[in-house]
Amino acid sequence: MLRISKRVEYGLMALQYLAKSGQVATTREISDSSNIPHDLLAKVMQSMKRNGIIDSFQGVRGGYRLLLSPEQITLNRVVFSLDEETAITECASENPEHATCAMFDTCTIKVPMQKLQMKLTESVGNMTISELL
Repeated sequence: MLRISKRVEYGLMALQYLAKSGQVATTREISDSSNIPHDLLAKVMQSMKRNGIIDSFQGVRGGYRLLLSPEQITLNRVVFSLDEETAITECASENPEHATCAMFDTCTIKVPMQKLQMKLTESVGNMTISELL
């Protein structure tokens, strides 16, 4: 039915790893233990750092750690930090530039899709990393 992107999937796996370990970990450690492509994980980690989910440390004992507790990191926050578009359909997008469907003005399922998007955002989106441990 609905799918999350590989970027979000890998981000969640990395956050789960950091939450369980409770310490600083490198992208290599996370990618090796979770079987995630290292280069893609490095980009995912940079995005999550830019969005205030994790912090990074340089040097010999460097790596990443959670900036927030697992109870404070919602699925919505992770998805929004890693995916440009998070709506299930174009008409459910909050970005007016994405409302480009040729049937936008006459569509009979536009309002139900917007309701579904809202329900997904409220229920699943508000789950936290701690609920995924």
